[in-house]
Amino acid sequence: MPKGVYAAASAMVTETRALEVTARNLAHATTAGYRRETALRDSFANSLAQEGKTGIKGSGGAGVQSAGSYHSFNEGTRDQTAAPFDLALSGDGFYRVRHPDGRLLLTRAAHFQLDNQFRLTTPEGWIVEGQGGAITIPAEAQQVRVDRAGRVNVVTTSGGVVQESVLDQLRLSKVAKPSAMPAHNSVYFEPGSQEVSDATTAQVHQGEIERGNVDPIRELVDMISLQRRYDAAQRSLKENANAGAGFSDILRS
Repeated sequence: MPKGVYAAASAMVTETRALEVTARNLAHATTAGYRRETALRDSFANSLAQEGKTGIKGSGGAGVQSAGSYHSFNEGTRDQTAAPFDLALSGDGFYRVRHPDGRLLLTRAAHFQLDNQFRLTTPEGWIVEGQGGAITIPAEAQQVRVDRAGRVNVVTTSGGVVQESVLDQLRLSKVAKPSAMPAHNSVYFEPGSQEVSDATTAQVHQGEIERGNVDPIRELVDMISLQRRYDAAQRSLKENANAGAGFSDILRS
């Protein structure tokens, strides 16, 4: 089969996957804590060379393939909501969230709420960790104030006297290489083997929420570029129609 067929078909498959990533970015542009994803590519010949295989000879025809993706961790825009458990972050840091299966997840999605036990949780019901574990808000609390350092203060009234006390402090954390963390739907991330340390420079902004760090205009421009590359590969494939029935097998791979 002509090498040009492989090159065109692999380009179509790779650009299709890149289009899916771009579409996902657009769909989550306003999702709290979403981190922009970028599709990566590599030549098939280079992938073989890294494995010590040099069977591809001549120029062209080797094609390209998807090489995974990475996430950008620059800050998203912050919107004011006035909700007491919307806690946007600025600076380098994440909230610690405990998945029901015990996994530690890091996130900047802070549209928190209280469960039926008055514990601070994510919308999925996962526990948000403080310095002492789960943060439980007293039922008699009249107001909850969270300062820039993440200290959770509750306001109560006892005997007609208004009192404010520190209940706990949110456990803000960071890792050395955020982009190396495995993604859990691009909102929650697993630190993996990286050491998790305290994020001393991160600041909490109560009553605000951090949206996805996606620029919709940029994503639309990227989508047009990807579509043009896909169309060019498709035209090239049609020009090699004499390659026969092998096309369908390639496109399904």
